[in-house]
Amino acid sequence: MSSIDRLLARWAFDEVQTLTGPMCFLTGPRQVGKTYLARTLKANYFNFDTIEVKKAMLADPYFFRGSETLVIFDEIHKRRDWKKLLKGYYDSPERRENFLVTGSGRFDFFRKGGDSLQGRYLANQLWPLSYDEIYNPGNGECQPRDFATWEPSSTAENDMDLIRLGGFPQPFLRGSDQFLRRWQEQYRDRLVKEDVRDFSNVQRLDRLELLTRILPERICSPLSIQGLSEDIEMSPVAVKSWLRLLEQVYFGFLMPPYHRKIHRAVKREKKWYFYQWTYPQDEGARLENYLAVQLSLACSAWSENGFGKWEVYYLRDQDRREVDFLVARDLLPMALLEVKNSSPEPTAALRYYSQKLNVPGYLITKDSGPRQYSPKLWSMGSQYFLKGLNR
Repeated sequence: MSSIDRLLARWAFDEVQTLTGPMCFLTGPRQVGKTYLARTLKANYFNFDTIEVKKAMLADPYFFRGSETLVIFDEIHKRRDWKKLLKGYYDSPERRENFLVTGSGRFDFFRKGGDSLQGRYLANQLWPLSYDEIYNPGNGECQPRDFATWEPSSTAENDMDLIRLGGFPQPFLRGSDQFLRRWQEQYRDRLVKEDVRDFSNVQRLDRLELLTRILPERICSPLSIQGLSEDIEMSPVAVKSWLRLLEQVYFGFLMPPYHRKIHRAVKREKKWYFYQWTYPQDEGARLENYLAVQLSLACSAWSENGFGKWEVYYLRDQDRREVDFLVARDLLPMALLEVKNSSPEPTAALRYYSQKLNVPGYLITKDSGPRQYSPKLWSMGSQYFLKGLNR
């Protein structure tokens, strides 16, 4: 496999290629394939990390005007007045171009003091590779899964390579464990020493790097901010701030607990997951992180396509009943998932909350065939559950 067709291109770029459509903001982790995807379009492309583009901007703020009706700005958010520039030109009656803006930092970060571009753009996020992009490509529309009626296919391609190599195109396509280890270290190093500086004046980069090395050990459990602060010898306030910063540069994301109509539910502690799910060394933690990304990817796509607000939570109550993932649409539970590296039976918590919430419950294991325990209770390998989820 030398290249991969990304599913996001099916819905993200239709309107942006017309003058009457809104701008498109394409965000996501660095090296996940944003630039490659954007440059497949017929457009004038400008990278604001290059000296040539910076000089051209100083000489003429509207240097980008040209023959193409689509202009791509890569990493333009690193320029302080980028919103003012885009707003002014987008609102101009003389405009003959539309814009696709890409970047590896969350554009939400720049909304402080009001969003001057409100109503002028659509936001899309490019996630790591999905199961369907690798093993089950298709040309259909992206539709939410109807969990109430869905049943798994009897066959599915094994996804062990995707779990082992992660969802970033470069290490996955190389297929080498040795290359993956080098890539991971360099990725972490660049993120801490380069990307973080674009967002914050962190003085103790050594402590921040230590935090990034501790977090893989905390997968699967709600984060204790106090415990992390003691481990890296920084204040809880600093730890909270740094976790938000690591989210902003797309190193990972925090997953909140679900507590709506759940008696004695835990409401505060969040879980941490990496976009590159190979950082956890424990196989069970890696499998859970893999499912966290795949579910979040699907919910992001369904939300961007206008099918409601889809989100992923974890579920835990004060009686120590816990389910790894709850998929919700507009805060209403749709499905529950428990991830176990080797477990033949659904857990008591999965059974309890599947019945209580009246939604399907799935035990996701490593490479096992589908098995149905009741009309709403299944166990299966990850490949059977993920097949068709993101098509």
